[in-house]
Parts: sequence; C-alpha cells; structure tokens
Amino acid sequence: MINNSNHTIALQKQQSANRLVAMLCMVVALFVMKQTSLAQDPTFSQYNLNQYYYNPAYTGNHGGYQVAATYRTLWPNVPGKVSTGPLSAYDVIADAYIKAGNSYTAGAGLFVIQNVQGEGYLTTTTAGISYAQHFMKISASKDALPRFQLSIGFKAYFNSISLNWDKLVFSDQLNLFQPNSAQSAADHNGIALKFNGDMDLGLLAKHNFKGKDKWYNEFGFAIAHILSPSNSLTGSVGSIGRTPRKYIATYRSSISLDTKRFYIGPTILFENQGPFYELNTGVDLFINPKRNPSIIPFCFSVIHRLAVQHTATNTNALIAAVRYKGGIGDKFKVVYNIGFAVDLPYSGLAMQTKGAYEISLSLLFPRKNNDNFSKCPF
Repeated sequence: MINNSNHTIALQKQQSANRLVAMLCMVVALFVMKQTSLAQDPTFSQYNLNQYYYNPAYTGNHGGYQVAATYRTLWPNVPGKVSTGPLSAYDVIADAYIKAGNSYTAGAGLFVIQNVQGEGYLTTTTAGISYAQHFMKISASKDALPRFQLSIGFKAYFNSISLNWDKLVFSDQLNLFQPNSAQSAADHNGIALKFNGDMDLGLLAKHNFKGKDKWYNEFGFAIAHILSPSNSLTGSVGSIGRTPRKYIATYRSSISLDTKRFYIGPTILFENQGPFYELNTGVDLFINPKRNPSIIPFCFSVIHRLAVQHTATNTNALIAAVRYKGGIGDKFKVVYNIGFAVDLPYSGLAMQTKGAYEISLSLLFPRKNNDNFSKCPF
C-alpha cells in the first residue's frame, strides 16, 4: 500500500513536471513565432561601442583601421544555443578610415551579425558592406580643431533566415487527452530557409564647440530596412510578412570637467520599428586617474531603457556598463576597448529572466596624420 502511494505521488510529480516543460516549450515556441512575424531587430546596451550597428555614417569615423565584436545574451536562466539564454546576438565588424589628398575622407567596412532565438531553432544571419562619406570639416581661422563635420553613409547586406520546424512545440501538441490530434506540426516540418537583401542609410553630424575640445556633440539619424523585404517562412504575403523599417535617432556628448581628466556627457538612443518603441537615456562618466590626457581609460555608464509596444509597456531596465580603453606600443600604435554591460529589468518579467549581459571588444590601429576631428574620450 505504501509502495502504491509512493508510486502515485511520483507519477503525479512526473506529470506536473511534464506539464511545466510543455508550457515552457509552448511559451518559447509562441515567442519564436511572434519574433518571426514581427522581425524586430536585436538591440545592444553599449551604444558607445556599437554605433556602427545603428548608423552606417559612423563607418571609418575613428580615423584608423578597426576590428570589433560584441556578444549579447538575454534570459540566462533559460536554455539557449551556447549554454544559457534563448536570445543571443553576435556582431563582428571591420572598417577603415580612407583619406586621399586634402579633401577626400571616407570610411569602408564589412560586417556580420547573427541573431539566435531558442536553442538555435531560429537563426538570422546578416552579412554586408558599408560606406560613409565624411565631408569637409568646417572651422574658424584660430580654431585648434574643426568645429563641424557632416557624414552620410549606407549599408547593403544579405539576410539568411533558418528555422527548424521539427524542434518547435505547437499548442495543439499539448493536448494530453488526444495526443495524436495535432495538425500544426504536420503542416510544417524540416528546416525552412529564407534569403533576402536590404539596405540602411544614415546621417551623422559632429560638433566641437569653438574647436576647443571642451564640449563635443554627435547627432545621428538612420533608417534601417529601407527595402522592407519579406521574411515570411510560411508564405505569408502583405505587410505582416515583411521586415518593418526602423528609425533611429541618437545623441551623445562629452563635456570636459577638469583638464581632460574627467568628462561627463548624456547619451540618447531612440528606436522605432513597427509597433515597437525604445528609448535609452543615460550618462557617461569618463575618468583618467593619471595626468596623461592621450587616452581616458575608464568609462562608467548608467542607462535607463524604456520599451513600449503600442500602448503596452514591455520589460524596462536599468543598464550598468563599464568600458576600459588602453594603448599598446609607442604613441599607441594599437588602441583597444573592452566593455561589459548588464541589464537589470524592473518591470514585466523583471529579474525572473536574470536580465541580459553583453561584452564588447575592439582593436583600433590609428592612421598617421588622420586629422582627428576631436580628441574627446570616445
């Protein structure tokens, strides 16, 4: 009798566990399907290390040759492709500053981005090129540095979307009383592939107040997915199966507080893609413990992310980020950046998701006589 009772309890626990797993699978499946139809782009917390991703006018803006990479993972307490996190993004770029004569300056680059959802069941890979034209700098006769410059850039790229239907669990497969009644899984099976092309345009304005490098500003505006290609994996037609255009507006600034050892500046990043709106507002604090003003090594950032879908508020978060910038070799033949950020959500699912984590690395090889617009700590 005791053995039967224990067996019954164990069976009930197993059934409860199975229902929990089934519900989790359903949530992930529905989330993946929602992301497939809405096609919202990934976002990054460290805007100061990922400007190229948001605006192609930043191509070659650093005045040298750069290689950079960023990895971001969300919801680390849920299984994902690598180890944790069902939503991950990888971004790798290489770009160069180009100068010919006294008037022509530009930037050219290559990039690859991969966005992974679930345990690799839905993967979007993007690869392309970018180009930016940096127009002539404007300055007064007695300025130490230029006051104003305008840049216009574009990206052209291909997208590859892959979905493994066999790994998804549909809601009608969770019927415990009629386990063979599911039709959704029969309608879709195997691996679906979709290819398309797209392009972005961007504008960047840089302003150095009176050319003294005491107050530096950047204003950016970009339009992504101008072609709004179809990304439907089910053959849907119309706007629901197309990638919505994304509009991006940015601002960042640095103000010198103490002989180039301390800088502070606000940052603003606004994104609108279809029904989604996101506003990141924050402040950067740059600190140089030494009196050598060539490189400001430490940057501490505090950012608030407000995410809205129509009139519904998504998971908002506070973001804390730190960046270290250093140099290698005489007169800094190589400049490197290491950045880390953590998202701390406080609404919606809040910290049940364990937030999001992001790491960025970059190597910059400065070009001699690149005629820098500013020597600010960016």
